[in-house]
Amino acid sequence: MGEIVGGVGVPHTPHFPGIVDRGEPLAAELRRLYGTVAGHLSDMNPDVIIFFTCDHYNIFFVESLPIFSIGVAPSARGPSDYRELQQYEIPIASGLARHIQAHAVRSGFDVGMSQEFEFDHPVTVPLHFLTPAMQIPVIPVFIGGLMPPLPPAWRCHGLGAVIREAVTRLPDGMRVAGIASGSFSLEIGGPRISAHSHTGVPDVEWAGRVLSLMGSGQVDTLVAEAGEEQLTHAGNAAGELLTWIALLGMLGAQDAGDARTPVFLECQRDFGHAYGAWRARPATPASGSEVPAGRRHG
Repeated sequence: MGEIVGGVGVPHTPHFPGIVDRGEPLAAELRRLYGTVAGHLSDMNPDVIIFFTCDHYNIFFVESLPIFSIGVAPSARGPSDYRELQQYEIPIASGLARHIQAHAVRSGFDVGMSQEFEFDHPVTVPLHFLTPAMQIPVIPVFIGGLMPPLPPAWRCHGLGAVIREAVTRLPDGMRVAGIASGSFSLEIGGPRISAHSHTGVPDVEWAGRVLSLMGSGQVDTLVAEAGEEQLTHAGNAAGELLTWIALLGMLGAQDAGDARTPVFLECQRDFGHAYGAWRARPATPASGSEVPAGRRHG
């Protein structure tokens, strides 16, 4: 049967690739954080990546706003929304995606099937840093975390668990990792932006609370507290946290230990987001990829 080997979570700020390329002051920190997560993902050696993301009004708009959908095209280009970023053709494990979508529907989840689309920056920016060769096929799982009404956190967590069930029915030896993409507190172009940017972090305390609960493996408490009112208070893009919650649902609790306790977790407080990695079983980390426990919570 297929095996969940772990997962990672990162932000997808579209300006980060350019900051790194230009060597701006933040570049060294970004290289370290993305590099640490990339090292953990590489150690997992996945055959396929389940990619949890929220569409930014690029794939879905007024014609159709699904709460959940899985992309099943053979591949997709992107980013569709920031042409100054490097363009990629990203392979999709189409057959496996169809298997997971069918299992989710048969398990009581009304998950759509997206057959024609382009990826936006929430997918391409993380992959740019984590798998720059774009050789590992992905299965995109779109969660309607930016378009009210938001799906309940418990439902997103449950979707992750159903995806885990589907993975166990994949061919023997199939190694599957997950990526969650998004922030915990973020306002884009709304009334709570900062004085010097088109974005803002309205609820720094909530972002810290999320980090604390994730770091201690208190996923059930996180799910209970991540209601729509709280997410809305944390910013008009704070529903991206639901991608991390779905990832944690996919990881579950493994026989080899609680996979929901991260091996790496560090925040960027001023941005309202974090970088994390979870292993589904003990593994030897790449040299330099571990961070002392005291830095796990930023």
